[in-house]
Amino acid sequence: MLPVLNIDTSNPAKAGESLCRALHDTGFLYILGDVVRVDLLKELVEVSKLFFAKSLSEKEQLEMRHAGLAWRGYFPPGAELTMGIPDQKEGLYFGSEHGPDHPGVLRHWPMHGRNLWPASSDLKRMQPLVTEYMQSCVAIGQRLLSYVAVGLDLPKNYFFDRFTDEPTVLFRIFNYPATTPATPGWGVAEHTDMGFLTLLFQDEKGGLEVLSQDNRWVAVPPIEGTLVINIGDMLEYWTHGIFRATPHRVRNPSQSPRLSLPFFFDPNWQATLEPISREQLPAKWLQSISPDRRKRWDGLNLHALSSETTYGDFVWSKIRTVFPDLSATKPLTDKRSP
Repeated sequence: MLPVLNIDTSNPAKAGESLCRALHDTGFLYILGDVVRVDLLKELVEVSKLFFAKSLSEKEQLEMRHAGLAWRGYFPPGAELTMGIPDQKEGLYFGSEHGPDHPGVLRHWPMHGRNLWPASSDLKRMQPLVTEYMQSCVAIGQRLLSYVAVGLDLPKNYFFDRFTDEPTVLFRIFNYPATTPATPGWGVAEHTDMGFLTLLFQDEKGGLEVLSQDNRWVAVPPIEGTLVINIGDMLEYWTHGIFRATPHRVRNPSQSPRLSLPFFFDPNWQATLEPISREQLPAKWLQSISPDRRKRWDGLNLHALSSETTYGDFVWSKIRTVFPDLSATKPLTDKRSP
């Protein structure tokens, strides 16, 4: 069973210690307390189900190609790849709303632009619901990283000041079609996430599994009133492996569709990924670092990345393997000030 952490606390030092311990030991945990309004989540699930129940032609009006490199909109089952293998899911991608005068839009950076919203009257509420949910998740992400900073004996605002004053935000609503015992493949095959933190709401179907540090696949069943939290590659890289991005995978175990809402809270697009110096980290955490016995799913030597790499460069290198058609044009990150 993964740790369950109540984030309603007036004691940041205690919260930081508990959170860092959970992230170190498992890389995954549940959080409860002041998470997200229950009625907001309920409405968001309802409108998501309405969208995915539409005909393919209706859903394709929001196809991702209409957003171009902004990487927003709808994709059908099989259109997203994990290690070159099509995922058994369909989805909607959202991100921060960037107007035409945003520096990232002016410089044609990937993942910068406008969201695509459904136009039908029964789905009009999707935009305000998604917008409010994303704002809630940003607030949770900032709070959790402030706890991580305190747990590492750093200033409370360390992550905000260096990485997340304008975080890279990705929100996805996934629908995993109904399966049978003969259904081939995974909804999403083994992978790790790219950034700092993932906040996940999953419906009652279950199907999420994580790879423990002793190489066992462990189920992560839904617990009412909680979100699942896990760390991504960048938090592992930045902490020299104190925290490790835990591999995970998903298969819909149900004969009815499964809904999943992952929110990715990641560094600023132009943030340089230079790890914190070991001298700034507490000895007890440095002494806890041990070799990872799990074989990296993509063969990447994460800790060999250049410290001058920006988060945008790292993410774009990953995206090109997930949606190769979308990334046919390869813009380079412009590191100059706008």
